[in-house]
Amino acid sequence: MKIGLVRHFKVRTPEIENRLNSSEFNQIMQNYDHSPVIPSAIQIDADGWDLCYASTLSRAVETAKTIYRDEIINTDLIVEVPLSSFMNTNIPLPNMVWHVGGRIAWLFSCKSQIEDIKTTKQRIKDFMKLVEESGHKKILVVSHGFFMKVFASQLKKYGYSGAIDFAPKNGKLYLFEK
Repeated sequence: MKIGLVRHFKVRTPEIENRLNSSEFNQIMQNYDHSPVIPSAIQIDADGWDLCYASTLSRAVETAKTIYRDEIINTDLIVEVPLSSFMNTNIPLPNMVWHVGGRIAWLFSCKSQIEDIKTTKQRIKDFMKLVEESGHKKILVVSHGFFMKVFASQLKKYGYSGAIDFAPKNGKLYLFEK
């Protein structure tokens, strides 16, 4: 079986301040989910794939429609792992601190995060069941950077080989085979 992972195209976002308080960071994250993409010239050979799954977030939907011309199935199982501030404060912190702190909070299943690591891994397990029951052997998946990192690590546990960049590039195809 072959699974191709593609991170959505880059997102067009307004300039943001480097230092944000917790509510500003949460607003930025919410706005990101509704921002348009900047299409790129990536071409995916439609004949090389039996089926395409895409996250239900608009940036993945638009990317999938651009790169794949056949059937696309949208599913919440492969949406990005939600990210929110890891603490409530009016003190402005660097944007990177919010991102790293939020992902550490996710890893340790802190209540500040909407989803914890166990729930993310369960979504991946449910998605893999869907893929395996589809009967298709060549699956294209259009999703999101952090989710793809977790998904790639889980694919290896399912016996797949392949690699993904530390920071997955927008619009790049990553192949995993079993």
